[in-house]
Amino acid sequence: MKIRKLAALALAVATCWCAGATGLVPLPVSVRETKSLFRFGSAATVYVLDPQLKPLADYLAGYLTPARVVRPQGDLYKRLELTGYISLGLLPEGDTLPAEGYRLRVLPEAVVIEGRDYAGVFNGIQTLLQLLPPRALAGNFPVSGVCLSGLEITDYPRFSYRGMMLDVARTFVPIEDVMRFIDNLSHHKINRFHWHLSDDEGWRVEIKSCPELARVGGFRGGDSPVWPIYGHWDEKYGGYYTQEEIARTVEYARVRNVEIIPEIDLPGHSRTAGKVYPEILCANPRVNTAQTAGYDRRNVWCATREENYALLDKILGEVCALFPSEYIHIGGDEVEMDQWSDCPHCKAKMEAEGWTDGIRLEGYFMARVTEILARYGKRPAVWNEAMEGGGLDPGARVHGWENRKAGLEAAAAGYRTVLMPNEYFYFDMKQSPLEPGLTWAGVVSAEKNYSFDPAREGFTAAQMECVEGVEATFWSELYASQEHDYLDYQTYPRICSLSEVAWTPQPRRDWADFSRRLSTAHLARLEALGIRYRTPPHTTPVRRITPQVSFSSSIRESTSNPYSNIERYRHYARTAVSCRPGDWFLYSFAAPVDCRSIELITGYDFLPRGIVTRGRVEVSYDGVRFERAGVLEKGRITVRPSAPVRALRIVSECTGNGETHVILYPPRVEPR
Repeated sequence: MKIRKLAALALAVATCWCAGATGLVPLPVSVRETKSLFRFGSAATVYVLDPQLKPLADYLAGYLTPARVVRPQGDLYKRLELTGYISLGLLPEGDTLPAEGYRLRVLPEAVVIEGRDYAGVFNGIQTLLQLLPPRALAGNFPVSGVCLSGLEITDYPRFSYRGMMLDVARTFVPIEDVMRFIDNLSHHKINRFHWHLSDDEGWRVEIKSCPELARVGGFRGGDSPVWPIYGHWDEKYGGYYTQEEIARTVEYARVRNVEIIPEIDLPGHSRTAGKVYPEILCANPRVNTAQTAGYDRRNVWCATREENYALLDKILGEVCALFPSEYIHIGGDEVEMDQWSDCPHCKAKMEAEGWTDGIRLEGYFMARVTEILARYGKRPAVWNEAMEGGGLDPGARVHGWENRKAGLEAAAAGYRTVLMPNEYFYFDMKQSPLEPGLTWAGVVSAEKNYSFDPAREGFTAAQMECVEGVEATFWSELYASQEHDYLDYQTYPRICSLSEVAWTPQPRRDWADFSRRLSTAHLARLEALGIRYRTPPHTTPVRRITPQVSFSSSIRESTSNPYSNIERYRHYARTAVSCRPGDWFLYSFAAPVDCRSIELITGYDFLPRGIVTRGRVEVSYDGVRFERAGVLEKGRITVRPSAPVRALRIVSECTGNGETHVILYPPRVEPR
């Protein structure tokens, strides 16, 4: 009996959780600790004081066990016999707390969450979940005996728009993983999910009036007319979302206070649409596919073909019906306008209007698409380049991605503006120089992202009135060639820093304090959520030597990146055309190289694009006779020679790679 009592006491101590608010992410506006203590009883009772909050009461009850949801009768606060409960309610009219704000009180008898609105109550629930032990976020958390330190929290967001973009066009992400991604965003008080559904490499949304867009354009490789350029080069792969799946995801996100903003990228980045419906492209008599081994890479909708706008009306009409968001993102970035310049119809339109380049033609195209959206009660969201064509709808929302100046210009022009300069907010970039990721926008660490402050970027008070918020992105070029947890690795804990940039008042933010909260409390929450977050790698650079080498190929070199770059060990070289079967690349050393290994790389070092998709590698120890050394994997190989090496040769066994060139790096030689 005594042993049983001691065991029960030990269990009670183990389940008593007296955490304060020192580990919350994002950091609230105001926290005051009190001397009271709240203890759950044998179950969690969630009292919902307003019918519209019932979905949130059910949501919260799903994290606690045993739990019940009750709509109380009469005045709850006069029923003093009630203890150990959670109440969810709305603040009275006239309360000055901003939208999405909440007050959370941990009292001796109850945890009281009062929100300015539905969103505010949801945000208060997220804070409560963080006050519980980390494993509560895994769901079905046993509450019996758990206690919380007394607190009074008043909190509201810095920005109304707190966004994260996920590109599913380049690499398809199954719908279950998309929903998981949205759920994890909501735990960080991110309230916008920008869903990039179409691009050159894929079309991911079912359009019932144009079923081929998804059925054909949702896949690439194999017998698909869309060639692979990022991964899975020898197989057909991909996928798309049915309208039923999208409707389910929209509702799932709504409960979690996340608005989904879909993107159909126009008029460029539309190669997949052009492969399904070639007639949407410009009439270009000079199309030459010799450079790409027969692959037509055109990707811009013809701006003067009236049938295109009728087709877009059908497509966008269905998209508008699927998504309740006021805004539909229609792209407007990186348009290859030479395709218009070579089109007799687009060229005639520009001449008739007195336009000297395609920028004004893009403005015309975007205005026509905006008219389509307006018929369905929607507004356009665009990338910042869409401003250049003039005439952009005053109600448009501009996403300033190219640099800090882009956001400044959009806000100065009076547009609703989302700030996302790539050097701070592109989470497909490397997090340190020695790990996976792209590099063109530099290294974007969590600390770099956390350091963003519009006040330091030159925004005036008037411009800030136009700034709705911030957004980060994950473009998925590398995802197709990486391990299954690469999305988590690239986005967490950077999404944690994003949440604080978007939510917490600037005077309250401090990197050292954030790092402490992250390491001592929040990483355990990420683990409970099953997020395979990035930890700083312990990678030591490999020591290399640079033996004298000459390079030659059956393919002519480009003038901008000549083969001499390889011989001088300078960055990379580029061919002038794509590869075909039998094409070769020869590395010849001036003297035999005695080494541990030699790595040969085709395609960008940081991105398997522009590679020899299939090929063999041969080694020569005398400079005359060659023997097979292996095959390329993802465009590269590491050869471990049995003797000093005189030459290495890559022999292509593929017809093209979806590009106009092959990228080649100097050999990477590791000494013995």
